[in-house]
Amino acid sequence: MSIESLKKRFYLFYIHIIRFIQGEHTGDALRNVSISILPSLAIYLLGATANAAIGIGVGSLLTTLTDPPGNRKDKFSSALVCIPTFFIASILTAFLFPYHWPLVILLSSAGFICTFYGVLGPRYAAIGNMTLILMSFVIGMAPQHPLSVSLQITAGASIYYFFSLLQAYIQPYRSLKHAMANGFHGLSQFLLIRSESYDPDIPLDLTYSRVGKIYGQISEQQEQIRSLLFREEKIISQRWHKSNYWLSQVYGLIDLHELIIALDHDYDAIRKNLLDTCSLPIIRRSITLLALEIDSFSQPNKRFRYAEQLYDNHSKINALLLDLKEIQEQQTAPADGILASIIRNIEAIIEVLKRIQVAFYQNQEIKNKIDTNEYQQFINRPLRNLSDIKSRLNLHNPIFRFALRMAVLFGTGALIGISFLDFKYTYWILLTIAIVARPAFSMTKTRNIERILGTFSGIAVGILCLVSIDFLPVLLLIAAIGLFGFFLFNRSNYMVSVIFITLGIVIALNLFEGNINIILGSRIIFTLVGALLAIAGYFLIPVRQSTSMVHLAKEVALYNHHYFQIINKRLSDDLQSSFDIRLARKKAQTAMALFSDAINQMKKEPEHKWVDWSHIHHFQALSYRINSHLVGLSISLGRKANHDIQQGIHCRIDALKPLLTDLDQLAENINLRKP
Repeated sequence: MSIESLKKRFYLFYIHIIRFIQGEHTGDALRNVSISILPSLAIYLLGATANAAIGIGVGSLLTTLTDPPGNRKDKFSSALVCIPTFFIASILTAFLFPYHWPLVILLSSAGFICTFYGVLGPRYAAIGNMTLILMSFVIGMAPQHPLSVSLQITAGASIYYFFSLLQAYIQPYRSLKHAMANGFHGLSQFLLIRSESYDPDIPLDLTYSRVGKIYGQISEQQEQIRSLLFREEKIISQRWHKSNYWLSQVYGLIDLHELIIALDHDYDAIRKNLLDTCSLPIIRRSITLLALEIDSFSQPNKRFRYAEQLYDNHSKINALLLDLKEIQEQQTAPADGILASIIRNIEAIIEVLKRIQVAFYQNQEIKNKIDTNEYQQFINRPLRNLSDIKSRLNLHNPIFRFALRMAVLFGTGALIGISFLDFKYTYWILLTIAIVARPAFSMTKTRNIERILGTFSGIAVGILCLVSIDFLPVLLLIAAIGLFGFFLFNRSNYMVSVIFITLGIVIALNLFEGNINIILGSRIIFTLVGALLAIAGYFLIPVRQSTSMVHLAKEVALYNHHYFQIINKRLSDDLQSSFDIRLARKKAQTAMALFSDAINQMKKEPEHKWVDWSHIHHFQALSYRINSHLVGLSISLGRKANHDIQQGIHCRIDALKPLLTDLDQLAENINLRKP
């Protein structure tokens, strides 16, 4: 490997580290550690008992994990649900702790009820999951005074949400800012993957597979941005002087996504007709530079600081465009038409980037935007009323099946705990179940492996610290670092977070309780028992992706067909509003993202060997191909004043009709089993 290559890799690694440090999770980790430790420490120094300080600390610590990124409304809603839930769960657990069979019934019931919180959305699923973890911790505390323990935990939860809401009101758009940065970075990575479609040495099936893996991530990022922005009435109603600043970025981000996936010609036709023109390497180089430009918007401060470097990128892109235009002039049909559409697409991306650039400096009015009362239709809402909840109370619903599984697992874990009363740390069985058990087999398996490896690694590091360090303040500092590392990596790398939290637990328990051998043995044994139960639970009450695969395939076909109909209607009716076509595109691409995610999950399930993947991949590739053409058509609608372009639109519509028919037939007859 050359020195230049090593320098490039080191630079990319350095950029990755800097981006990670500057992410929202770093600030959240500092906040969470501070709120978990400092209030409890202050209360203890003011004269409270150690048990009271620990109870408040536990309440604050566990509450931090119920508060994912969101706006003020999200955090206020979480507080209204989390604080009463924690109070009820802790007082019931503490009160029934001495009574074994009632405790088993309580834990089994809580396993179902708290898991079923997931029907309300991911934020409430986190509250339900942390409630189960809280009940496990309460059992570990062996409470003597139920009301006192419950009030301490509730106080800790209240303290955390006080500071969380305070931060949300001081920095109301902090999560939106980070979500936008992630959105631009994700699109740049997506564009680099799309560039592989212009490389004849890479099979198209492979490029479609790579696109499918990142498609769900891009869709999730844009959904988070829409959810954060379109629920801010102050912004969407134009009642703030920076409203257009935020809306311009979001519209620009969505338009970039549209342009990146837009397709006027199939990639096999592009490769075949441009192979001998020497244009494909130039196109790939242009796309790489565009990806760097898009990524620069994820770090606006850096963008302005290195304006000269960005100007150099602009010059290179313009030079490459001139080269492509010269090659186009030398070509005949169909190569000249293909190159013309690619050049138009690159120029359109540059135009959007310029528009976003202006938004950083000026509060310009946005053209072709949707009405204020239409924004809400772009937000996914899990439930709308009580009847929606009732409709999910059946075995066909994945969350209901998972809730039943958690009820069985928590009841079983509790039975094992009361069978080994001589062991102090049996609650780690329940703790492990709550942490690693997930609806899909792949997620449960991965979590199990990461928790086991992280536990053993954390124990090894903890023992090394205890053997080599005797100074109490240093050991306490290491325990605090372990807590910080847990929060820092909890969302991005679970195994690393387990290493950190295990390190902190080993040191803290040894300092406060001693008996390091018992602590380590119990940690290992009961973690393994909980992990095995979580795996067994999947086979007892499975939640298989195959059950939803057929339904998702039909939705992909349905929403792409609806998108096609909207485009056709827009062409004939000459509608001015962009609402209908944007909403149709969003629904089609969300359905495709869900289908891709189901494929990725299903490939990790035990029965993946018996699935006819060729049939599924053919359907997936066809859906991407059709959707790219539909997006290309929707963009072309803005240029249809030209007679030749309008004629071309009608020809492309006619060419899409048989492809849509094929997609409908594949969705109706999708086969998950090998013949």
